[in-house]
Amino acid sequence: MSKGHYRAEIDGLRAVAVIGVVLFHLELGFPGGFVGVDVFFVISGFLITGILKRALQEERFSLRDFWARRVRRIAPAALVMVGVTLLLAGCLQTPERFASLASSAMAHSLLAANYYFSRDAGYFAESSDLEPLLHTWSLALEEQFYLLFPLIILLVWKRSQAGTIWFFSGVALLSFLWACWELPHDPEEAFFLLPGRAWELLAGGILAMLPSLRLGGPTREVLSSIGFILVLLPMFLFDRSTPFPGPAAVPPVLGAALIILGGGSTRTGRILSRKILVNVGLISYSLYLWHWPLLVFAREVNLELNFKWKCSLLLASFAMAYLSWRWVETPFRKGGFLKGKTQALVFGAASSLSLVCIALSIKLSGGLPKRYPPELRLIIEDIEWNGAEFTSAESVAVPIGAEHSGPIDFILWGDSHGASASPAVDHSARQLDLKGRAYVNNGTPPVTGLWFADMDHESAQEMTAMNERVLQEIIAERPALLILVGRWVARCEGYSQVEMIGERPSHHFATMVVDSMLSEPEFTDSASALLRQLKHMHRRLAAHGISLAILQQVPESTTTSNARLFYMRKRFPYLDSLAQFTTSPHAHAARQKRTMDSLAQLSGNGLSIIDPSPQFFREGKGLKIYAERSYYRDDDHLTRSGSLHYLSPIFHQLFSQHPQAQPR
Repeated sequence: MSKGHYRAEIDGLRAVAVIGVVLFHLELGFPGGFVGVDVFFVISGFLITGILKRALQEERFSLRDFWARRVRRIAPAALVMVGVTLLLAGCLQTPERFASLASSAMAHSLLAANYYFSRDAGYFAESSDLEPLLHTWSLALEEQFYLLFPLIILLVWKRSQAGTIWFFSGVALLSFLWACWELPHDPEEAFFLLPGRAWELLAGGILAMLPSLRLGGPTREVLSSIGFILVLLPMFLFDRSTPFPGPAAVPPVLGAALIILGGGSTRTGRILSRKILVNVGLISYSLYLWHWPLLVFAREVNLELNFKWKCSLLLASFAMAYLSWRWVETPFRKGGFLKGKTQALVFGAASSLSLVCIALSIKLSGGLPKRYPPELRLIIEDIEWNGAEFTSAESVAVPIGAEHSGPIDFILWGDSHGASASPAVDHSARQLDLKGRAYVNNGTPPVTGLWFADMDHESAQEMTAMNERVLQEIIAERPALLILVGRWVARCEGYSQVEMIGERPSHHFATMVVDSMLSEPEFTDSASALLRQLKHMHRRLAAHGISLAILQQVPESTTTSNARLFYMRKRFPYLDSLAQFTTSPHAHAARQKRTMDSLAQLSGNGLSIIDPSPQFFREGKGLKIYAERSYYRDDDHLTRSGSLHYLSPIFHQLFSQHPQAQPR
């Protein structure tokens, strides 16, 4: 913004927006602070359109000049942040996560970070909290707008200056309607992609295109006051469970527009023009860039951030923001660096290409695994292993156990807990020369006739049809023994308390199973459905002489990301914040009691229910989650070493005692 058009209250509004975002991410109040990004969009649309409008009116419009200014404004600070992020990640992250970060760095360099992250679980998902470049989605979206908007406004302006505002009003309306329609169908695309966000940028743009409005002082006061309320209230009333953007984005977008419309002479404008807010607004871009990777790496080192940690990160973010603004942003924007248009554009292209090459080399190397000693690579394996060698997304049979030409002795059928158990099954079966098949599909309970409560009719039909096909294949194979391994408690009682932290209440029902269309089942509904369908399946198996063994659910830890925490404990022993023992035997029994009481009602020849808990609580101190290796990957999935440590004796005994699956 040139000095002649500088408005201090807009920098103050930037400060409010970035403070909301930063405090939301640090979980220091402001549960809806993420709407600060929407305020940024309105400000960007207003300022960019104002620049373009003046250039068109004065007949000095130049795409090269506009894009060169954008490069000077955005690229240098972002390049430094991404470079430092890659260096820090090289010291802290596992190869798998480092390779993933490299992919997001490439997406950022190609102005496509928003598309990259739209493929993942979503902005508010727990997994996204460990993406160091997640925040670059908004930069990519603005950059895409900066590429397209000048071209479109030039074409429309030449045809009809008066019609420009009506054209973009129509585009904004279509964008808003698209966001509203897409939100329930594909919330990630609605959140991350330009079509669902363009109306927010265009709201500021339309405001800049309006002819000068002669509003009286009282009117401006009312408008700016209402605007300030509309910006602030969502920061306190919204949270991660608020469907967003769409209609929920209207208050902050409208509020930002009203504040800008009110101007700097109002009471709100004077508050926002105060020096402290203006100074924060000046460093807001760098503050936005740096706060998120600092927070992510703090989580990498110490996932449970207390108040002191959060305040320290807040101070560190401001310090890095000031240094970035003082020594990177300002020299490139106002100094002699990249003064020429061609220089700026060449720098933008060359820096992007260089970053792509660096990130691609990291990606192709698999995250540079050789930077770690062999003993640490074993610990890293506990984080990255997920049983994929025995898993099939289509529930296709995978060989497990001994390899010989004889008939199938046993079949393992399970969900992700079946994948966790697969190394122990494979190890025990090989020791006894038993040949098997594994039907392991993450997130799919190994029981016919069931589906998840949050599924629609079509998805429920697909799951039941797939499981029916698996059972028919098992019957056709006629193994002596079928082993079921599943997360039975979650299927009957939903997620544990640890997993529900930060989730909306309806998430509790996501893992509960039903055999009739119930969106929010009671425990008795899911337990009855599971028991009913297991009885039916057992009768079908027994008719073909197939014995059934059901492994009760392994104990759940009270801590999450255990393997990664253990890795950090080994890397940085002085942290040492991971307790070796977590869940008590009593707490485990209480969590499982109702589900296991239901399974206990199963009876009949050729059926056994195996309780693994004695193996897990044999030391009498609670659930032991690590020794020399981590036994748990997260709160409920075993690592490969954990599976071998805890479950191998159980399956060895099962195979040895089963009369039809004796060793050869």
